[in-house]
Amino acid sequence: MLKLLVGSNMNQFFLLKFLLTISFYIFLGGSALLFGQKKYSVDPSIQKDATGYKLRSGDSIRIIVQGEPDAVCNGTLSIHGMIKPTYLSEIKLSGLNVRQAEVLITKQYLLNSIYRQAFVSVVITKYTEQVAFLSGSVARKGPYTFPPEVQAMSIVEVIARAGGFSEIAKKNKVYVTRTFYNSDGEATNTKTYEVDVEALSKGMLSSGSPQRFWIYPGDRIQVPERLF
Repeated sequence: MLKLLVGSNMNQFFLLKFLLTISFYIFLGGSALLFGQKKYSVDPSIQKDATGYKLRSGDSIRIIVQGEPDAVCNGTLSIHGMIKPTYLSEIKLSGLNVRQAEVLITKQYLLNSIYRQAFVSVVITKYTEQVAFLSGSVARKGPYTFPPEVQAMSIVEVIARAGGFSEIAKKNKVYVTRTFYNSDGEATNTKTYEVDVEALSKGMLSSGSPQRFWIYPGDRIQVPERLF
């Protein structure tokens, strides 16, 4: 009877130990998943400006001066990034975030003795489209529109969001053509890059190679076909 009781206790002990061990590994696995999701919650294949969206040529905005309904201005930034607020000369706002634009307009009202104390708000009513163009062996040819707050995206991400490659795409030799401009918006140079997108997507590049190739608005992506 004593042997049976001892044996029963031993079985219960090993059963309890087994259950505790399983629970421990389940906890570790769940924790790893939780922290893993948190760690990679920000997509590393997308570049955003830490200081906020910068106004661009073609953006439509509304300028409001609190308590001054006659000063409300609706307009679109010109090709040079200029706009004319009510009662002021043209001001260049491209390259500024909304807060910086508000401060600049407020200062101009003060300097021009229009308002002694102006509370200015700038609201973006329409973003100008920033696109990259895809052609060749891709699922969806044509323009890919960047989200407004995005400055650049990895080529792997852009092609994936545009539907991916076709079955006959030559993934290891994709051409990206980029035009460079001066401060006046005039084209100064054009370069074409050859990119191994297949290696980038699979992490097969050598340790010294860049792990991403960034695509910027205005870039043209050409995907050739395989010969066989």
